[in-house]
Amino acid sequence: MTKLGNIISILDDKDRKTLASLMMTPLCNGNQKHLDLFHQYTNPKPIKEMSLDQQTRLTMSELFKMIEQYLIIKVAVNDEMYKRSSLLRIYREHENEKLFKSKIVNISQPNASSEYKLMANQAFEKWQFDFVTNRFSNTDVKNIIFNSDIAVISDKLKQTVTFASQSSLLSKSYEVGFFSVLEPYIVENNLLNIPCISIYYYIFMMISDPSTEKWFELFRKDLTDHEADFDPDEVKSHYFHGINYCIRKFNTGAREYGDILLQFYTDGMDRGYMLTNGYLSRNTYRNINTVAIRLGRLQDASNISENYASLLREEDKISAFHFNMGNIYYAKQNYDLALESLQKVDFDDHLSNLSTKVLLLKIYYETGQTRLLDSHLNAMQIYLFRQKIIGYHKANYTKIVKYTQKLITINPYDKSAKQRFIDKINAEQSLPDKDWLIHQVEKL
Repeated sequence: MTKLGNIISILDDKDRKTLASLMMTPLCNGNQKHLDLFHQYTNPKPIKEMSLDQQTRLTMSELFKMIEQYLIIKVAVNDEMYKRSSLLRIYREHENEKLFKSKIVNISQPNASSEYKLMANQAFEKWQFDFVTNRFSNTDVKNIIFNSDIAVISDKLKQTVTFASQSSLLSKSYEVGFFSVLEPYIVENNLLNIPCISIYYYIFMMISDPSTEKWFELFRKDLTDHEADFDPDEVKSHYFHGINYCIRKFNTGAREYGDILLQFYTDGMDRGYMLTNGYLSRNTYRNINTVAIRLGRLQDASNISENYASLLREEDKISAFHFNMGNIYYAKQNYDLALESLQKVDFDDHLSNLSTKVLLLKIYYETGQTRLLDSHLNAMQIYLFRQKIIGYHKANYTKIVKYTQKLITINPYDKSAKQRFIDKINAEQSLPDKDWLIHQVEKL
């Protein structure tokens, strides 16, 4: 596909209609040949072969630039901060005091990074306006610098958290940049009283120092107290950071985090933070169900699976729903229905596949299908060996395979061996289904 074809493919129907109507106006400065070419690409019928002579290539290049300009304008007009800052600059350059003042927003107590940025920008523009009009400015320059610093520090922390979170999932080390310089500055200047700094600071500390639980408690309090101070996309990100922390703690055996985790999920669903482009991801759908099951709340798990299924993408509905039902049937020890549901599961991502494999592992073990279990464990080992990008999940699932293989061979009459095995399981810092493994040993 050509570059022009690619950029046209990302336009929705509304964009295409709008762009077609603007094509021959001074805004786009196009002509009939550009509009004809645009219609040729947007026609639902397949594009016919056309000779790419020099003139056609030039028209394609011009049309491509028109579409890029349209996309930039579309983003700009939907960015309130950009619009206000741009108009302040324009009115200041024209020395129009009435128009300039009309764009000044009074914010008594800023909270979000964007508000600090806006205050700094407004004050700086006013300082420049007073300067060019030869007026004495009583603008507090120190305050401009402070607000600007807060916005910069907040944005830097947000970026650092994003990289740290991604690196953690991929088991890669990450560079903190000048966070090591920022941290003492933040603490010494009492900037942890500012929500747009404190919440990202606490999230970073949760990722880099997960064993110190006070960071999560401070983060949780900030999220509760200041949720309304952030835009929905930021709050959504905060929820997922809280969820990821709780998952890791819950998987290490800290059961008290299970109820907190489920509360995060349900609150996030109620507020719409769990949806992406209007859809619930199959991983989140599965995770909510699994947490409810592990907490013994099977009716909640059934309600979650049935009520949230309609929010899944169409291509995920069948597999995701039947995985959840298989998990619920397994928890009820209805192994036949569990296996029947799992046969209808067909995922194309590694973590979903591994979750299905672990569920099958448990069923094969608990129903005494030793040969099938042995074959299944060997297949899981090969599968895990081949995966390179599932981060700490790879280590966790490898441990499940290893301990299940040992479980098969343990002498049920050797009490000391059983206790040593349980002690080794308990000593693992990160081992999902730790309770299941211990329970199977105790049943021997």
